[in-house]
Amino acid sequence: MSTKLNGLVRERRHAQTEDIDRLSTLDMLSVIHRDDKLITDSITPFLPTIARVVDNAAATLNRGGRVFFVGAGSSGRAAVQAAEEYAPGKHAVIGLEAREEVGNYDRGVSDLQARDYSEHDMLLALTISGKTPWVWGAMRHAWSLGSPVAIITQDDRSEAAQLASMVITPQTGPEVVAGFGNNKASVAQKMIINMILTGLAVRTGRVYSNLRVDLEASSTRWTERQIAIVMEAGDCTRATAKAALESANFHCKTALLMVLTGMDVWKARELLDQNNGFLRVALQEAP
Repeated sequence: MSTKLNGLVRERRHAQTEDIDRLSTLDMLSVIHRDDKLITDSITPFLPTIARVVDNAAATLNRGGRVFFVGAGSSGRAAVQAAEEYAPGKHAVIGLEAREEVGNYDRGVSDLQARDYSEHDMLLALTISGKTPWVWGAMRHAWSLGSPVAIITQDDRSEAAQLASMVITPQTGPEVVAGFGNNKASVAQKMIINMILTGLAVRTGRVYSNLRVDLEASSTRWTERQIAIVMEAGDCTRATAKAALESANFHCKTALLMVLTGMDVWKARELLDQNNGFLRVALQEAP
């Protein structure tokens, strides 16, 4: 093992878990569980920055721009999954993964160019180390256009972090057992992504109360979920919810507005359109 690697292991070795191999299984798991609780605490100082990310992303989408999640390796897979989880059907949240081009700076640039990335879009980079050339390339291209750029990383001194105006760097500390990669940092990254996606869904009108109302009836399962949501939010019977959805061509927010106000489908859809799809605002303006 090289001197450099020895140094990295010493730096990442957890001072409180050196005897973990002597513990009973229950005590070992208790140590791991106690240490995992610190992940949430590491995110707390960055809540104001995460709020800026959500507000910038919502503003980008509401202006007709797109939000790109980009990353490589496990972060790349998280980027793609984030876009898939944001909302069903076509939408303007896009996940890009480096795949085999992790070390190619220019490919990071060209992958964004191929998607006509512009100053009207926004980039959120996911890179735990902050040292991935493909991610640098994508970030520098976005930065050069003057678009909003955010990053979730561990190293606030990395080149990647210098290219972002919104930097989220939770310090999750060493792993309980050194040598297993950055599991805690990956968990923190996923928690932050979930916060951003939920906040973005709320700020773009995809949520009413604490219910997701942007669902599309792409399958029997999703149709049933639509019915359940209209029944819950509209405090109505299954028959009423289903009839409203069928009348609204299974547009969940329109059906719910009909149930809550008694409006016909045309007036309900028009009122929603006038309020950019925000159901709460439409209800406040309903006659």
